[in-house]
Amino acid sequence: MKVLFVTSTFPRSEDAVFAKWIGEFAVRLKNKGLEVDIFAPAFKGSPSHDYFGIRVHRFRYAPSFLEVLTHDEGAITKIRKNPLFIIIAFFYLFFGSIAITKHLINHKYDVINVHWPFPNGIFGLIAKMIRKTRIVLTFYSAELVLAKHVPFGKIILSHIIKNSEGIIANSDYSRSEIQKIQKHSVSIVRYASAFSAKKNITKKHTKNGKKILFVGRLIERKGVEFLISSMPKVLRGVEVELQIVGDGPLFPSLQKQINSLSLQKNVKLYGKISDRDLKKMYEECDVFVLPSIIDRWGDTEGLGVVLLEAMSFGKPVIASSVGGIIDIVKNERTGLLVSEKDPDSLANAIIKILTDEKLAGKLGETGYKYVMNNFNWDTIVRKTINIYQK
Repeated sequence: MKVLFVTSTFPRSEDAVFAKWIGEFAVRLKNKGLEVDIFAPAFKGSPSHDYFGIRVHRFRYAPSFLEVLTHDEGAITKIRKNPLFIIIAFFYLFFGSIAITKHLINHKYDVINVHWPFPNGIFGLIAKMIRKTRIVLTFYSAELVLAKHVPFGKIILSHIIKNSEGIIANSDYSRSEIQKIQKHSVSIVRYASAFSAKKNITKKHTKNGKKILFVGRLIERKGVEFLISSMPKVLRGVEVELQIVGDGPLFPSLQKQINSLSLQKNVKLYGKISDRDLKKMYEECDVFVLPSIIDRWGDTEGLGVVLLEAMSFGKPVIASSVGGIIDIVKNERTGLLVSEKDPDSLANAIIKILTDEKLAGKLGETGYKYVMNNFNWDTIVRKTINIYQK
C-alpha cells in the first residue's frame, strides 16, 4: 500500500525536535511495509529531502524569508498574532494546490492521509479529482477552531469531510467537535509520545530538592500563567522548583510575572532544550503539570501528548479538565484533574502529590500502565492501517 501524508508540518531533519511524533508515525508505518511519502510546505526555502528513508516533498509558496507560516509554531497561532499572515496563507493554498497537482500527475497513491484538514483538506479534494484516491482526514482540534473563525470555513470543511472516505480524531473531544460541523463516522486514534517508554521506572534523586515540570509552547491555551500564580501557595507548603520548558510568544510576559512575584529562585524558564536534556528533566521531576485552558478563540488541548511523555516515565501528572486531556487523565486514577484557570486548585493538587509519596507512586504506576495499554505505537499503527484498508 502506498500512502501520501499531506501535512502542514513535518520534521526538517532526522534530529529535529519539532513535530517529531508525526515523523515517528510515518517511520513506523514504513516499518510495517507501507510505502510512505510526505507532501509538506518548505520552511524558509528548505528543499525536498529524505527522513529515515521516507521522501519528503517540500513545496515552495513564497520568497524564502516569508515561508514561515508553518513549523516552529502553529500557523493558527501566527495568524492570531499577526493577521497579515492570512495573505501568506492564501499563497500557501494557491501554490500548494499547483504543487499537489503536479505531484499527483507523476505519482499514484492508494491512500492520501491529510493531517490538519483545514485548510489542507483542499489539497485532498484536488487529489480526489485528479486520481480518485481514497482520502483519510486526521484531526487534532486546532483546525476545527480555525474553521469556525474563517468566513465560510465550516461550509468548506463540511464539504471536505463529506468527500472523504475515512475520518480520524485524536480524542473524543475532537470527534465531538467534528460532528458539530458534519455528521460522519469518526475513528479515534490517540497518538503516542515520540519518546520511547521505559520499563522499571526509577526516580533519579537529586540534591536540589523536588521538581515540578511543564513542557510545551508558551501560548495562551497552555495556561502557564496560572501555574506560575499557584507557586506562592505551593511554596508555603513545600520547597520545590518549577521548571518551564519551551519557547513561544509569552516568554517575556511570563518572565515579568515571575519577577513581579519574586519567584526567580523557584521558577525557571528554560526555553528550547535538546531531547537528551528533556529526557533527563522528565526522569528527575517529581510531578508533571499541564494547566491548559480554553483560550479567547475557543481553542484548547486536542489531546496533550506531553502528558503521555511524562506518564511514560512513570511520573504523576496534574492537568486541567479541558478538551482531550480527559482521554488521558482519569482523576485519582491516572493523575489529578483540576478546574482551568484556578491557581488555588493547582496549588492544592501539587502539594497533595509532593507531600504524599504513596499517592505519587500509585498515580505514576497506574498512569504508566494506562499509557502502555492505550497509547502505544503498535496499536496506533494497526488501527490506522485498518482504516486505510477500509
